Amino acid sequence: MHLPNEPNKMGVVLSRLNKRCRVPSRDAISAFQTVNSVSDREVDADSGHSSIIPIKNRDMCEPEEALVPLLPIITRIERGYITPQQVYNILNAEEGQPALYDPYYILILDCRSAERYKESHVVTARASITVIHPELGCLISCIDLQKYSIILLYAEEGNSPVGSVKARADSPDLQRCFFQLSALGMDPVLLLGGFSAFNTIYPFLCTPQMVLIEPERHTLTIYPSEILEGALYQGSAVQATNYRIIKNLHITHIVNATANSPDAFPNTLRYLRLPLSDDAQQDLVEALPLASRFIQQALMGVPAGRVLVHCSMGRSRSSALTLAFLMEHRHWSLLHALHWLKERRACTAPNVNFLQQLLAHEELLFGSRLTSLDEIRR
Repeated sequence: MHLPNEPNKMGVVLSRLNKRCRVPSRDAISAFQTVNSVSDREVDADSGHSSIIPIKNRDMCEPEEALVPLLPIITRIERGYITPQQVYNILNAEEGQPALYDPYYILILDCRSAERYKESHVVTARASITVIHPELGCLISCIDLQKYSIILLYAEEGNSPVGSVKARADSPDLQRCFFQLSALGMDPVLLLGGFSAFNTIYPFLCTPQMVLIEPERHTLTIYPSEILEGALYQGSAVQATNYRIIKNLHITHIVNATANSPDAFPNTLRYLRLPLSDDAQQDLVEALPLASRFIQQALMGVPAGRVLVHCSMGRSRSSALTLAFLMEHRHWSLLHALHWLKERRACTAPNVNFLQQLLAHEELLFGSRLTSLDEIRR
């Protein structure tokens, strides 16, 4: 991520990502029973058991005083690098189908030794020598290289600016690959912290196996998008029922925004069930603050929990709930919250009805309208 006045390397990556995505023991908490409307009840996510509190009227959902809008905090990183968290979301991007299933979606080059590559590498990575040979040069034609949306390079570690004396000394093979690809007109990006940093956070996305061709890619597990690092995730109903995903991400709480998908692990996870419909009639006036409170209490727990928000596809209903949380508890305008969410989950697409209700929710939270419908539909 970059400060607003810096070139936005991640923006370029996400732009290319969107072009390539062409194919379309804790007790459970179940707060809602009805399918088409949200009942007047509220959930206490901090307690060790279900707690349902009657809501006497909708005024209770209104803040006592207007929130002061804030801007998202942007972390400065060296130009040419992207973070492990950004790579995680790129690998798990979905738009119709998982983008990683496309062999030309991302080219990952492991610029470490052959021995280190064989021990473990980022999933779908190739040994750099199979593409950029020290003596033979580039082994893939420029035409084929141009088919890739993203070209990612990594060494064992790496935090120094590209081209610096330290970077050249620490990872000469990576630097050579980077500049040779740049000379061919490519726009490669480097993994901040290298394989070591990525493997520390996401060991389940590292493997000793070569996974390159399309049939092999279709066997990969696609994970929910990481919205807040190590805290808040958004995905699909299928992902919410995959125990491997729940275990690897250390999920403790789930917001289930579907009418028909059951809570898969009610004996081990805490649930907030919001049986919402993705249509023009669905009223979110009570669901938005309830979901926001549930998420906030989970993240502020001792120990802190990790929350997965899901609907059927992880695009509309779940996005509306995530946006409401970011607005209320990060004090971001709807516009800033939507930009943040789309950078991390490219398939974010709340329907127009939900957008209009989120605009009204923004006015309720901040005391005035900060975003227009035209701005968020561009």
